[in-house]
Amino acid sequence: MMTNGIWLMIVGSILIICAAVIYRMKTALDFYRVQEQELDQYAVEVETIYSQMRGIRHDYRNHLQVMNTLMRDRRFDDLDAYIKQLNNELNQVDTIIQTGNTMIDAIVNTKLTAAKNPGVELDATAIAPKELVIEHVDLAVILGNLLNNAIEATTKSGPANEDTFIRLYIAPMKHTLYISVTNTMTENPKPAFLSLKGVNRRGYGLLRIDQAVNKYQGIVNRKWEEGVFATEVTLPLNNHS
Repeated sequence: MMTNGIWLMIVGSILIICAAVIYRMKTALDFYRVQEQELDQYAVEVETIYSQMRGIRHDYRNHLQVMNTLMRDRRFDDLDAYIKQLNNELNQVDTIIQTGNTMIDAIVNTKLTAAKNPGVELDATAIAPKELVIEHVDLAVILGNLLNNAIEATTKSGPANEDTFIRLYIAPMKHTLYISVTNTMTENPKPAFLSLKGVNRRGYGLLRIDQAVNKYQGIVNRKWEEGVFATEVTLPLNNHS
């Protein structure tokens, strides 16, 4: 009987461990699916933005001719409507930064455009090479999650006030690409910067950032002080191979 009881305990423990592993794997897979969908969305947004820009440039003279005709005929209401239509096409995604690096520009511009809030100060400065050794997927994971976390933190801070902000700085620095995201965050983060989305669960977004940065032997530094959360990332500009 004692032996049977021990075996039952062992089997029960194994089942519990297996269930926990399966749950963790399912949670991770769900997260990766969301990440994959977001990367696909970035690709679509990039193509959409550049298609619109190419179309507007291509039709530039046509637009001038139309506006000149409307002006000459003193059809000012039609001219006003035409200009507003052009502005709407141009402003679907604001050009907050323009580095020449397609992926960085697309991610930052789409994220910060969507994050625009009258009570949140957005400040972005970016300088980046046109080509990087970091793969587009990894760059999207790093920048996407950094900005997602910043946007979520400012949203969770309650009603925005004049002190609520998100600041982004990207620039080459001593053979590395330096990325800094700073944002207001009234809630003290959990130990080891655990996710605020759940209790005792490290945020998969932070984990994904760490994995992508470690892949290139880069460095991640996070700190929280007096209601401000800051993340610094350094990535090599050259291959380490």
